[in-house]
Amino acid sequence: MVVTQPERYAILFAVCIGILCAATSEGSKGNTTVLVFVHRRNGSKPCELVQRGSFVTAKEFAWVEIEGENSETYSPEMGSDDYLSASPPISGRAAKDARKSGFELKKESTIDTDLPKVLALVRDADCPGLPSAISEVEQAQALRRAALQARTYMVGTDDIMAASPLNEKESGPKSEQSTAPNNRTDGTEAKTKKKFHGTVVLNILIGTEGTVQQSQVVRSSLNLALDKKAAEVVSRWKFTPARKKGLPVSSVMPVEVTFNLQ
Repeated sequence: MVVTQPERYAILFAVCIGILCAATSEGSKGNTTVLVFVHRRNGSKPCELVQRGSFVTAKEFAWVEIEGENSETYSPEMGSDDYLSASPPISGRAAKDARKSGFELKKESTIDTDLPKVLALVRDADCPGLPSAISEVEQAQALRRAALQARTYMVGTDDIMAASPLNEKESGPKSEQSTAPNNRTDGTEAKTKKKFHGTVVLNILIGTEGTVQQSQVVRSSLNLALDKKAAEVVSRWKFTPARKKGLPVSSVMPVEVTFNLQ
């Protein structure tokens, strides 16, 4: 795999002691919410399920929280005929954020407040009942989500927002520095200490939960033991996952680890 502009991390390797790794955190404060109606097509039939929901905008992406469902809905997992509407219509910054996040907006001339319900898009359409419509729509969405999350994305392609490391002050690696114990020779302490410096570049696979699933050394420090140690340390790092228009996805990301061993 080709490595370009890897993320840089500084790590201190202490002999038989531990590692210090630096990371940055990412927040999601300042979310805004707009009440919307979510329109989702029932398979190939000319029918749609309409439900109440909330369109939520965070700093980097947006999603919809549909009434009666426990998880967020992101635009990539919606069908090609699915869209949002609102009364009054979404406008201004919220409309811009919705389109940027991949949601289609439509204006509705009339809004029925008796929701959720199934609407026939043509006369005499054979539409399912409400429970069946909800089950069908949710299953179709789950299949689309699973297909999207089964793929592995490269940072910088497919409109992917890169994963970023979490700053785990409570459970993360401790900041420690140590030296190898001195050996005594003829009653005197050895005063010579060896120091090693090096850099390892790895490609890491980060899953949808933000954990490192795999790592591969793509540029060695020329010390196999240290390469292995770098991979072990990186495997314990935690990340916010990469996202495709908000949807968490697996991604491959290059990282550069610089270490000092003394």
